[in-house]
Amino acid sequence: MANKLVARKKIATHIIRENSLVKKKRSLKRVVILVIIICMLIAATVLLILHFVLNGNSNYPIDIGIYSYEIINKYNHIHDPIIGKQANVDSIIHQRYINNHPFTQGLLYIDGNTLIESSGLYAVSYLRKFKLNTGATERYYNLTNNYFAEGIALVVEPETYRKFIFVLTYKENTILVFDYNTFELYNTFEHDLNGYGLTSNLDPIHSIEDLKNGKFANYQKLWTTSGSEFLYELEIPNNFKKTNKINIINKKKVTCAGFTIKHINELEYHLQEKTIYANIFMTNLVIEIDISRGSCLKIINLSGLIDQNTNKVTI
Repeated sequence: MANKLVARKKIATHIIRENSLVKKKRSLKRVVILVIIICMLIAATVLLILHFVLNGNSNYPIDIGIYSYEIINKYNHIHDPIIGKQANVDSIIHQRYINNHPFTQGLLYIDGNTLIESSGLYAVSYLRKFKLNTGATERYYNLTNNYFAEGIALVVEPETYRKFIFVLTYKENTILVFDYNTFELYNTFEHDLNGYGLTSNLDPIHSIEDLKNGKFANYQKLWTTSGSEFLYELEIPNNFKKTNKINIINKKKVTCAGFTIKHINELEYHLQEKTIYANIFMTNLVIEIDISRGSCLKIINLSGLIDQNTNKVTI
């Protein structure tokens, strides 16, 4: 009997030791995993710092502001009957737009109650000037079926200081030039890019006389995008009628914290800050770009805005 008790004690002691050893092994395994994770985090941090040092130089700001948005008003935004054909629903638009939604590509804010809009899609693209509070069209031009309208920009002809609206087209390598006052098609320019966004540094409120007196043509700028990672500066011909093609005179790769940002889409110039706001295609993000560096200064997250949109212009 005594021998049995001794044997049982030995077995129990052995089991306790085995359990203790298993627990120690598990604890050691946890420690090893934790050390590996810490080492990986340190390595990732070092690699990230090296990336910034090697790729960033002075081309990006250390501080990048992250912003959201606030809706302060909504306006009805539908096709006027005068515009012509309605835009048909297309599978490539993911059923987001019904037949009375403009496929807006470019907007020019002329004054407190006037906008100029370009709307895209083949066979239904148009340019129009309308009142924000009523949606009433004041002037319009229906593009021919072979053009898909994209971004727009207001530009003065340096030789005459006459105002024109440039309408970018998607895959036609063409910029349409419209008289600002009459919306008559004045000329067309060839260029070498697919068209996504277009903007200029011209303030619409300035009169021709003000622009002449300030010699605005000497520092007038025009920028475009092609859906890539580049912001392109385009030449502005001295005489629009005598020109058939405009060329790229500069380009900047757009980066954010040292990382290349692709799919740059529509552009808007900020007159006070002298920067450009650009949306990133197929995302809910808008970034503010330092034009001289190509680096982003702000990131604005517009998540939820599309869900809230019900056929209205949101400001």
